[in-house]
Amino acid sequence: MNDSGDGTTRRSFLTGVGSLGAIALGTPTGRTGATTDASTTSSQLDENPFTDSDELEAFVDNVMAERVGTTTPGATVAIVSGDTPILTNGYGAANVDTDVPVRVDETAFRVGSVGKLVTYTAVMQGVERGVLDLDTDINAYLGDSAVTVPDTYDHPVTLRHLGTHTAGFESMLDPAIVADPAALDPLETVLTDQQPSRIRPPGKLVGYSNYGAALAGHIVAKAHDTTFEAYVQSKIFDPLDMTHSTFAQPVPNDQSGELAAPHVRDSASFTVADDVYINMRPAGSLSATATDMAAFISAHLGDGAAGDTRILDSETADTMHSRHHIRHPAVTNWRYGFHEYGDPDANLLAHSGATVNFTSHLLLAPDQEVGIFVAYNSNPAELPSAVVDEIVAEYDLQPAPTTPTSTSKPGGRERAEAVAGEYSLSYLPQSGPLQVVDLLEHLTVEPADNSDLRTTTLEGDARKWIEIEPYVYREVGGHDVLAFEITDGDVIVLNMSSEPTGVYQPVPFHERQLVTGGVLGTALSGFGLSLVGWGGHSAWQQWKHRRSEEAHNTGDAE
Repeated sequence: MNDSGDGTTRRSFLTGVGSLGAIALGTPTGRTGATTDASTTSSQLDENPFTDSDELEAFVDNVMAERVGTTTPGATVAIVSGDTPILTNGYGAANVDTDVPVRVDETAFRVGSVGKLVTYTAVMQGVERGVLDLDTDINAYLGDSAVTVPDTYDHPVTLRHLGTHTAGFESMLDPAIVADPAALDPLETVLTDQQPSRIRPPGKLVGYSNYGAALAGHIVAKAHDTTFEAYVQSKIFDPLDMTHSTFAQPVPNDQSGELAAPHVRDSASFTVADDVYINMRPAGSLSATATDMAAFISAHLGDGAAGDTRILDSETADTMHSRHHIRHPAVTNWRYGFHEYGDPDANLLAHSGATVNFTSHLLLAPDQEVGIFVAYNSNPAELPSAVVDEIVAEYDLQPAPTTPTSTSKPGGRERAEAVAGEYSLSYLPQSGPLQVVDLLEHLTVEPADNSDLRTTTLEGDARKWIEIEPYVYREVGGHDVLAFEITDGDVIVLNMSSEPTGVYQPVPFHERQLVTGGVLGTALSGFGLSLVGWGGHSAWQQWKHRRSEEAHNTGDAE
């Protein structure tokens, strides 16, 4: 296998397992900066940036034309200004086998972890009604449930922890995905049988958790004596007239519209793939049209109301959109359910999502009262966040990158050498067969010129950073920020703005890529079946297919 082939294979592999971002991790791939204050000033508040709807549509059409048929077979887009959807369009094919086009009002897409925003909106409705509290031990709501969270630490897990992914549960990449809907279990059974260990005190570090989101949905259901699916249908979807939205699986036959087919890339074309089903439904089983998501966006931009329909009081909506966990003041942090996304002055909120072969991205720009939603019926290397980022840049929803100004504080070179090393993300498994994902995602930090840093990944992603204050570094040519937490001269945590779903922690020498790189092939060879039902399964199949083709072409078939 030649080097270029191996690199391509690794990238495709990482794309699949890297939809950690999506259903598992919210795909926080947009390299934007931090929001340091949830509030805004009058000088920051802009008028509607979309003064010409025809111009906007032409721009988005051109952006999508570059991707539909190459990046994805089909897509759907919604852009909202205030409480008005000013663009809702479908692009390409909903199903390449039947040549059915994407119809924006009729074609539902699986949106993966974007559905968590519905789940956490439901939590806030319970808080508003007084049946839930963000800071109460969640066991108080599980008294008649088979689910119990053990008292591993002095402090209990709360709904605030679940909404900011700081409960401290061990990483679970697989949100209990199955290939057969007959294998779907009751949510309570899944939460009982697949409960991860508590591995860190609550509130300490962000570690994205599908289990935590599913548990939040279960608590909503228990508090209202109903099922999660029935609750969100009656309290969110029906009031907002989201007639094509459901967490139910399979999508009911009497559900309005039609679900887009999932697709995989096959050489130069796309083929329809088998659908999958998510046992941890509140974490990512939502299917919805772009028109429906526009209504949901309008409610959040409208302080809890879309037109005459209110799903949250304005005070509750403001609480949800406020900060609930600060990783570091210089980087992106967590609102309730939303993570910050963007330049320090942009005040952007977002969430991404995916299932095995669907991807999506939702963004709010509250200062401009703008919301954007993009979804694909595929899981490509370039995710829908790239489209969102182009719209954000074109319409100045965040300032353009500037050249960072280096700190004047002495000792910069010493600080750069002190933080050099290899780092692992807190939301990735540290043991078991899925540990290979962690190995593939390690980040290497090295001193560059003077007080600057250089970071690299196994994929070959190399970036340079300038120290703007002690132990805080801004990306050259971008909005991203690194911020190190130091105790007694040692790095405890590395925070990165473009990775809000976790933090980086130093890797012991024996686990570093320099040591493990030679055995990655062995680790990958035993990795396939552990990802069945997970987004990486598709990548694994592609990896095996590529290996087979290369072996055949070189006469070295296994």
